[in-house]
Amino acid sequence: MKILLALALVCCVGVSGQDFAGRWTGVADTVDEAGVKRQETHTFEIKSEDGKLSVVRIGRSGKGGAPLQVQTDGAKMQLIEFLPTGGGEPLRWKLTLKDGSLVGTYQVLHDDPKKWMYDRSGPATYRRP
Repeated sequence: MKILLALALVCCVGVSGQDFAGRWTGVADTVDEAGVKRQETHTFEIKSEDGKLSVVRIGRSGKGGAPLQVQTDGAKMQLIEFLPTGGGEPLRWKLTLKDGSLVGTYQVLHDDPKKWMYDRSGPATYRRP
């Protein structure tokens, strides 16, 4: 019984100690409800201070924007960015650290369909350059 408990503790420490910090770049292959396919490139800068993560999305200019909301659960991470225009429409990334990459989904689900025509989602993969 003690051996099982020790193994469980080692596994939990390994998962919760995942290293998300660094710059991550990749692509989300999205499709909206009209069937339009897009490739959306994203770059994130993730920093860890005192066990707390902070994330910004890096724009085309190379500068970071407003901080994203971050939720982690072991090797899983959810990032949420609220667009400053249009009432704070949310962009969401649900990612898992797997084999040195962040893999998962990217979703854009609009709260105001009159203003924003299409929601879209699709698989996403991000790697450290």
